[in-house]
Amino acid sequence: MQKKSAWMNASELLKNHPQIGRLFGSGKPLLWIPRRRSVAIGAAIGAAISVLPIPAQALLAAFAAIRFNAHLPTAVVLTFIGNPFTMLPILGAAWMLGAFCLGHPLAWPDTAVLSADMDWSGLLHDAGMPLLLGVPLLAVLSGLLAFGLTVAGWRGVVLYRWRKRRMEPS
Repeated sequence: MQKKSAWMNASELLKNHPQIGRLFGSGKPLLWIPRRRSVAIGAAIGAAISVLPIPAQALLAAFAAIRFNAHLPTAVVLTFIGNPFTMLPILGAAWMLGAFCLGHPLAWPDTAVLSADMDWSGLLHDAGMPLLLGVPLLAVLSGLLAFGLTVAGWRGVVLYRWRKRRMEPS
């Protein structure tokens, strides 16, 4: 019999909690059991939602994890990538990605400077369009990257343990 990790015991406690279990789908036990595919999907969901500048990202990730049978704790924890300290660089990267895709220069437009007599339509056109395109693109790219890194990391750990076990004397 294998020993359970401490984080798996915490997952059991959350799953069996009467209020939390009912709210987060205790009828779907795979939401709480870490498997390669479910953890990778949870990582993709959490990373993609963390890029979006919306409130209640963790709640949205939890509902998406329930809908797509992903690992719920992974999806929720990865939403904290987008926090108040990292949101400005994330939005800057999204703006640059959108500007690159639209063929705009990667420098902040002169018409998008905040002033008393500023032209809001110019601001929305010059700065808003790249952001509106860049945020969903960055969300998709970060989700795909998180999925790929999770699958590759999981496989690497499994291969490492397999080789280590094979090298041990019987």
